[in-house]
Amino acid sequence: MEQFIEINTDQMESPAVGSDLFSNRIAVAEMQQSSGIPEVSIIIQAYNRLDKTKRCVESVLAYTTGVDYDLILLDNGSEDATLEYFQTIPHEKKTVVHITKNLGPAFPLFMLSLNSLGRFICILQNDLIVTNHWMENLLACMKSDERIGMVNPVCCNTSNLQCVDLPYANYQEMQEKAAQFNRSSPRKWEDRQRLITLGTVYRKEALMTIGWPFGDVGFFHDFGDDDITFRMRRSGYRTVLAGDTWVCHDHDLRCGEGKDPVEFQKSLDIGRENFREKFFGVDAWEDVNNYYIPYFPHFPKPSATGRLQILGVDTRCGTPILDVKNWLRTFGLFDADLSAFTQDPKYWLDLKTICRGPVVCDREEFLIDSFPRETFDYIVIDRPLNRYHEPVKMLRDLFSLCKKGGYLVCRLANALSFREYLHLLGQVDVYNPDYALNIPVEQFRIAIQQWGAIRCELRIGAGLDQESQALLASLYPAGLPEQQQKAALDQMQCQDYLFVVQKLLK
Repeated sequence: MEQFIEINTDQMESPAVGSDLFSNRIAVAEMQQSSGIPEVSIIIQAYNRLDKTKRCVESVLAYTTGVDYDLILLDNGSEDATLEYFQTIPHEKKTVVHITKNLGPAFPLFMLSLNSLGRFICILQNDLIVTNHWMENLLACMKSDERIGMVNPVCCNTSNLQCVDLPYANYQEMQEKAAQFNRSSPRKWEDRQRLITLGTVYRKEALMTIGWPFGDVGFFHDFGDDDITFRMRRSGYRTVLAGDTWVCHDHDLRCGEGKDPVEFQKSLDIGRENFREKFFGVDAWEDVNNYYIPYFPHFPKPSATGRLQILGVDTRCGTPILDVKNWLRTFGLFDADLSAFTQDPKYWLDLKTICRGPVVCDREEFLIDSFPRETFDYIVIDRPLNRYHEPVKMLRDLFSLCKKGGYLVCRLANALSFREYLHLLGQVDVYNPDYALNIPVEQFRIAIQQWGAIRCELRIGAGLDQESQALLASLYPAGLPEQQQKAALDQMQCQDYLFVVQKLLK
C-alpha cells in the first residue's frame, strides 16, 4: 500500500557549517529546537514502588527551579497505581507514557523520539530524590565546556567513589543538608573515565553522536552505564562527576535491596565479560578502577603554578593521571595537560580521550626517547618498578623526564607478601602471577634518594578481611614474640608501597 508522509520544515533553518566537529554537532541539535521544546527534558521511569516514585516526582517539582523543563513520565508496566498517579501530576509540560508490560528498563526509551526532547536530557530512576539547585548546578557544569557530554551528581548508596553520605534523621533534614552542600564550584568537577549513571544529564548532540536510544541492547542491566561512558569519551566528550551536587539514592545498596545475590553476581559476571568483548579486552573494573583519590590527603600540596604537565606511565586507561588533574583543580590549578606512555596497545585509545599531550605506545627502554627531558611537573608510574626488566634504569629515566622540584609518584611491589609466604608453606596455587624482582624496601628508599627526597610513603594493603588475617596469624611458628608477629603480619598484608618523591633542585 502506498503511503505519503510530509514533514513540515518551513519554520526551520539549515544548520550553519561550523569550524570544528563539535560546533557542527551543536548546530544540528539547535536546528531541532523548534518552539515549544524546553531546554531540559526530565524523564522519570517507574516500575511499581509507588511510594518511591512519589518522593522522586515531588522532589523534582519542588526543587527544579530556574529551568525550563518538561516531564516525561514512563510507567513501565507497573501493577500498582503508578499510572493513575502520573496522570494527576500538576505540571503544564507533561507527557505520560504507559507500557503495558515490563520488558526491561531500556525498552521505553525506544518509544521516545530524540527530536522532541530538550537540548539537555536527564533520566531519573524513581528511587532518586533530587535536591535544591540540583539541575542548576549540573547545567552550570555542562555549559562550561561544549565538550562535556554528560554530568553526574554524587549521591548516597552508590559505588565507584561517587558516594557521599550526608547523615540525616528525616526528609526535611536531608533537604536542608543538601541545600548547604549544593553550592556550585568548578573546583569540585571531576573528569571520570566511567560513571555510575544516577541522575545523569546528557547533552543532546552527544546522544545523537553515540546513538539514540543510547543503551547498547547487548547490556541488559549491569555495565550498561560503563558502556555509555566509554562511548561518550571515545566520541570526544568529557564525562564529569559534579562533586558540588548531591542527590539522594533511596536504595539500600549495601544490603542488596531488591536483588537476589546469586542472580546479581551472575548479572555482573555476564555484563563484565560483555564489556571486555566489546572493548577488545579492556576491563571496566580492573583497567579503570586504579584510583589514586584515597591517597591525596597524604600528598604534599602543590607549589607549582601556570600550565602544569602530567605524565602517566603504564597507568592502564589513565585513571591515576586524571585523578591528579582533578586533585590539582581543588587547589584552583585548572590548567594541566596530560601525556601518557603505555606498553599495551589496548589502552592507547582511552588514553587519547583524556590526553592533550602525546600518547606513546612502545617498549619500556624507549620511554626516555619519547618525551623531552625535564618536562613534567608530575609523573605517575602505576606499574610497580620492580616489575620492569631494569628497575634502576627506569627510575633514572623517570627522573630525567621530571622537572627540578617536580614529583614522581611510583610503586614498589612487596615481594614478601602473604601470597609468597603461603606459597612457601605449600599452597602452590597461591602466588602473584606478575613477576616482581625482590627489592627490599629499604634498598629502594636509598636508590630513590639519589635523585629526590621522599615526601610521602604509604602502604597499600591487600584488603584481607579479619577472618583471613586471623588465619594468616595462626600459621606463624609458636612462641614468636607478639611484637615481631605484628610487624611480620603488617609486612605480609602490604601489597605495594607507594612513594611520592620530589626531584632535587640541584
